[in-house]
Amino acid sequence: MRWTLLFLSALLVQDPKPADFLTLKEGAVWTYVTGGSEGKVKVTGREKIGEVETFILTTEIDGTATEKEYVAVDATGIRMLRQASGDRLTDYAQPFVRLKLPPVKGDKWEWKGEIGKEKATASFTNEGEEEVKVPAGTYKAWKVTVTIEQGAAKQTGTNWFAPGVGIVRQQARFESEGRKHESVIELKSFEPGK
Repeated sequence: MRWTLLFLSALLVQDPKPADFLTLKEGAVWTYVTGGSEGKVKVTGREKIGEVETFILTTEIDGTATEKEYVAVDATGIRMLRQASGDRLTDYAQPFVRLKLPPVKGDKWEWKGEIGKEKATASFTNEGEEEVKVPAGTYKAWKVTVTIEQGAAKQTGTNWFAPGVGIVRQQARFESEGRKHESVIELKSFEPGK
């Protein structure tokens, strides 16, 4: 009996199971702010891509849908299998892993494929957990840095993933042919859906 209690206690203090890290439900809404603008990411449906059930995450700015991501979450990670922006649709032959699960400080992973018709590469590093404060509150989140190269364009960024919520903060720097753009997006509110 004593060993059973010790075993159960050990299970209770462990990190959440990978499947519990992010539960996507239809109707979930993340509201983000950047500068003076506000946008929403909503789970607007489901679609099977091959044998994988994905959730459709639709980004809306000023009430207009600007992008859709088809995302799956399982024991291996948070993966994007398809992306649609305007009339451009990209199916990723190799899924684009946003966060490897279970999260481990120091993990590195790479992605190679095409975005649109251009070859692209991405290199990710899990920098570990840190506390991050955003308008929605203070979260203990996993910090993941990424460098994406596509043709002459290079994007570097950092995403903070909070268990049970998803991305709570995102910093990005985009460079292409002498042009540069930087942004910081922070979570204002999260509704988990039903």
